[in-house]
Amino acid sequence: MRRYRCSGCGYVWRQDTTAAAEPRAKLSRRALRWALEGIVVQHLTVARVAEGLGVAWDTANDAVMAEGKRVLIDEE
Repeated sequence: MRRYRCSGCGYVWRQDTTAAAEPRAKLSRRALRWALEGIVVQHLTVARVAEGLGVAWDTANDAVMAEGKRVLIDEE
């Protein structure tokens, strides 16, 4: 989480990123959606998605599997 400090008074605050990604997530919500659409709609490989996101194959695969389960199976 990014921290900022006011040079005038020294007050420190953190940027709220909860809207962009889950806590401790390696990929943003938009990156997850892009990866899932790439695999399901565009028939990209996990390797291609990982390359596009700049992450390891395992990271992309785990994220896509979790997001696919959440979006395609868990949501009704």
